[in-house]
Amino acid sequence: MTFRKLLTSMTAAGFAATAGNALAGDIYPSYGIQYAAKLIFDKKDTKTGAAAASLHSGQAFDTPNDDGNATMIPQTKSMAWCDPAVTPAGYEHNGCYGWGMNANWYLIDLSKLKGQGLNAVWVTVSVERYAGSDPTNNDMIPALTVYRGNQTLGPQMHWFPSELQGMPEFWGWLLQREVFVPGKADPMFSYDSAYATPAQNFASVMGKFKLKGGTQDYLTVAVGGDAKDPNTKHNVNYQLTVDVKQKQPAQ
Repeated sequence: MTFRKLLTSMTAAGFAATAGNALAGDIYPSYGIQYAAKLIFDKKDTKTGAAAASLHSGQAFDTPNDDGNATMIPQTKSMAWCDPAVTPAGYEHNGCYGWGMNANWYLIDLSKLKGQGLNAVWVTVSVERYAGSDPTNNDMIPALTVYRGNQTLGPQMHWFPSELQGMPEFWGWLLQREVFVPGKADPMFSYDSAYATPAQNFASVMGKFKLKGGTQDYLTVAVGGDAKDPNTKHNVNYQLTVDVKQKQPAQ
């Protein structure tokens, strides 16, 4: 696969992406909603046995056009995905909203696949704790939300509907909440949190993604913590893994 660094002003550090032995591509200044990275998948990446893309906080590497300055994958915040303090006007009382500026945003580009003969792929996006150099930042309770689309226009506001709330109207107007092909019994929700699990260290979303072609085949991923402890908000490390396959993965 190919992956690209998207240079933004979201934090003082630049953002980057790397996976396998692929090379980073062009640098894009102030891209859309300030994606941390763009991961571009090819048909060969969807075959059985092909490696998944994986990134983690603190991962540093060089990219073309960076003037020799190494960049690294950022940390997120321990309550970036869910914080009761986020109360946009007209919010839904039965849901929790995240901090858009504290979450990390990624763009998954599947736009090549339809033209390469594929009609649908199985997409698995996972977030887990990562052991960085500072143990106090290794306690993330991971959570993520996946939308269909590529929000190329407009800055992100301070909140985002992490549980796919319908109110208020989402500032990411180019992003769709209906991501995966519904299952036989239940729809496949495109968000998950590790908060209610025993280990609280792994969250994952998986579903069948129908390819429509070109610019319609993008996924936007928001990554953040779900600690539910407002008294100890802090930076946290994580690892993001994205796997795209033609056949449904074993569960």
